[in-house]
Amino acid sequence: MATELRTDGPHSPEYTREVGRVLAEAVRVLNYATLAEAPGLGYPGDAYTLIADLYTATSRMPQLAGQIKNFLDGWQASGQLADDHGADVNERIAAAGYHLGLAHGAASDLTRALQQAQNAISGLYVKENPDAT
Repeated sequence: MATELRTDGPHSPEYTREVGRVLAEAVRVLNYATLAEAPGLGYPGDAYTLIADLYTATSRMPQLAGQIKNFLDGWQASGQLADDHGADVNERIAAAGYHLGLAHGAASDLTRALQQAQNAISGLYVKENPDAT
């Protein structure tokens, strides 16, 4: 059964996890679809469009990383968290926040790189007569 993507909810932890799995699987499918022997891309315009979709996705990742950090910070502030290994919860949350900050920056960098890649191929087309200059 396909997962229906709904920005307006209803949201639940189960639905959020499922959407995360769908995202991971979508990237896996694209990896297979763009293999040299796979017919997932036919023309330079297909790559141009796919790159646009990818940078649209990556441009949304910084917000997501920040919201996950805020969620964890809220639980930390509640005083209700513990660690099953006995580690300091404040250190765990600080480490997660640091790495989510890195992810925020990496997603922004990836978005810019994809935009530049798309811009680099914006004028490409397939010649009707390959022998013509």
